[in-house]
Amino acid sequence: MPRKKKKLQTEKNIWKVGVYCRLSSEDGDNAESDSIGNQREIIEFFLKNEENIEIVDYYADDGYSGTTFNRPEFKRMFNAMVNGVINTIIVKDLSRFGRNYIEVGNYIEQIFPLYNVRFIAINDNVDSYKDPKSINNVIVPFKNLMNDEYARDISNKVRSVLMTKSLNGEWVGGTCPYGYKKNPENIHQLIIDEEEAPVVRKIFKMAVDGYGHIKIAKFLNDNGILCRKEVQRRKKYKLSMNAEEVEIVYHWSTSTIGKMVTSEIYIGNLVWNRTGSVSYKDHRQIYRPKSEWVVVKGTHERIISDEDFNRVQEIIKERSCKKKKPEKLTIYKYKIKCADCGRSMCKMEDTRDGHICSNYYCRNYKTTSGKCTPHKIRTSDLDSMVIESIIMQIKSVLNIEKTIKKIKDNNSIDKKTEYENIISKLNNEIEKLKRLKKCSYEDWKLNKITKDEFLNYSKDYEQRIDNYNNEIKIYNSKIEASLKDIKEEEYWIEHFRRNKKVKTLSREVIEDLIDCIYVHEGGDITIKFKYQDEYERVLNEIKNETEEIM
Repeated sequence: MPRKKKKLQTEKNIWKVGVYCRLSSEDGDNAESDSIGNQREIIEFFLKNEENIEIVDYYADDGYSGTTFNRPEFKRMFNAMVNGVINTIIVKDLSRFGRNYIEVGNYIEQIFPLYNVRFIAINDNVDSYKDPKSINNVIVPFKNLMNDEYARDISNKVRSVLMTKSLNGEWVGGTCPYGYKKNPENIHQLIIDEEEAPVVRKIFKMAVDGYGHIKIAKFLNDNGILCRKEVQRRKKYKLSMNAEEVEIVYHWSTSTIGKMVTSEIYIGNLVWNRTGSVSYKDHRQIYRPKSEWVVVKGTHERIISDEDFNRVQEIIKERSCKKKKPEKLTIYKYKIKCADCGRSMCKMEDTRDGHICSNYYCRNYKTTSGKCTPHKIRTSDLDSMVIESIIMQIKSVLNIEKTIKKIKDNNSIDKKTEYENIISKLNNEIEKLKRLKKCSYEDWKLNKITKDEFLNYSKDYEQRIDNYNNEIKIYNSKIEASLKDIKEEEYWIEHFRRNKKVKTLSREVIEDLIDCIYVHEGGDITIKFKYQDEYERVLNEIKNETEEIM
């Protein structure tokens, strides 16, 4: 009688799952059928029938458009994937993952395979592990394209409706401008807020009298006049409206003053289309030329007279003509902050002996007495320190790239050899099982065993052979992945590599590499570079590999 062999024990794949859900109120998603809770229930029901599944975390972006991947929970999930916390991402369907045809395809076909991440879209029958061909199925890019087109169509329809309402003089914005509130009987009609209107009149009077934005903001902050955001905060937490009783968190800013003194809303006109997004995919705000503005006059009661408003515009225009703004002085916009209070730094210029002198100051110090210290730094000194730091960081990253490539080469070769040895053993086991199956057939023909016994043995051998073949496929895919690791690079390193010859600062370089620059009192700076998490992860990998070798 043939001897039964023990099954070869193999390591099972444990799928550490990140459950991702998304719902947008702007791209036409149905709140009833696509709610976050409903998506989660569908995914959890699906996973009940899956083996070796462990749900690590839930990620839900509620109220975010699928046309962009700049979503907080998606970013958190992506970091978890990069750091190896999860190796599987599951969504209800492709539209929940995203509606950007190009970006969705890039994640599914490039980024997820790079990190050996399994991707499942339940309703679209996509599973990159069980059915690798489902990723490249012609229906997948077609559905992504349809989701993309759906988002574009909804965006156009929403824009058309808003345009029609605006032309009819209706207010279609969210928060009302300071000095106004929505009419309780008609939410598309603005009425004067009698508590805020005196502040608006004071701002315009100071502007007419020649006060600049900084001095106006400083006056409001020093006299305990609360801005809209601070009032809302205090109402939310039921705090006193007395400025002296509770610490002020939000202050009047020069940008707020600048927007108010140039807004026709205060002379009773509704202005729409001053700003907009780059496209339905790119939600960055841009200022549109005046020729594209939609102005509807006399839609609500005015707070400021035409004479005062026009005088303020003339003063602003005169000041703009006198100021010179060299391009090199604008490269730090949105990137430079006070290291102590966290507010943005503001640039101040003056001309001495025919030369423009430029310094950065803490905005809190300039707009609120005693709130912070100057944190003054000369722009030329800042430029020198930043370019030096960028060059050093680029050298460090490129050196790390060389080291990690050597480690990957060695590890990939070792893994390839290990996997090939396992495959060889599995093939030997398969050959033994085939011989046992042949022997059982001969025993049956020689009446040494019954037909039922032969069929049972044969079924058992076939099952074990199939199991071994499946394991061989897994190890072959691991060999391909290990060889692929040699060629693939850390995606973030490319940002530093393409700037390796940089010698002068530009907005593009700073935008590409720097997250934020913090200025300390006394003139020192701390630079937070982009991809810091990835940088530290690679450093830890190198450290661990070195310790293992030691």
